[in-house]
Amino acid sequence: MARKKDKPLVINYIVIFVEGDAEELIFDKLVKYYQQIKTIKGIKIKIDNTQGFPTENKMSGNLEKINQNEKAKNKGKDIVVDFKALFCEYDTDVFEKQTQKVPNWNIIEKKLKNLYNIKKFCHVKAKTSIEDWMLDDVSGLLKSLGLPENTNIDGVDGQEKVKNIFKKKNIYYSRKKGFDKIKPYIKNLDIEKIRNARAKELKELEKVLGVVNI
Repeated sequence: MARKKDKPLVINYIVIFVEGDAEELIFDKLVKYYQQIKTIKGIKIKIDNTQGFPTENKMSGNLEKINQNEKAKNKGKDIVVDFKALFCEYDTDVFEKQTQKVPNWNIIEKKLKNLYNIKKFCHVKAKTSIEDWMLDDVSGLLKSLGLPENTNIDGVDGQEKVKNIFKKKNIYYSRKKGFDKIKPYIKNLDIEKIRNARAKELKELEKVLGVVNI
């Protein structure tokens, strides 16, 4: 009698692709905030920094890396990486400024779902940029930098305003490849204040995580 084949080890993932270091820091704080409200068991939540707009190629390559890393860690086992949800986070101003062409999301979703075991393909649209999210706790950012609360903030948009705030302390703010420089300041932001201001943009993420009515 043939031996019954063992069931594969299923490893569940939620992947949040983000554009840069500022986003990585803020979404790390968000996930930790959600985990304080509800224990999320049996699912690995990975924040994946694509260092730029999360294109199809970047997302596909990084999903493959997750697959390969899990196979390496579970050598000899039959495994299946089950992507419960994939979130694509990006600033909306890139389309308004025409620095990024609007992708055909339907085609991208179909391709990625065909290549990987993805149940849901979702978006987090940071309006109009992640710096605007940071300014939802502008008092916390100023305090973190040791600046008075009545500091004059110049700039035509969120990105320029945040750059100018950091410049007042002779710190060059870079939303990409500036992780260590900006981490001490972003980590002190009130993430609950940011979450409350951005509840609409985070609604789909919170639904998937099972964190609702907070």
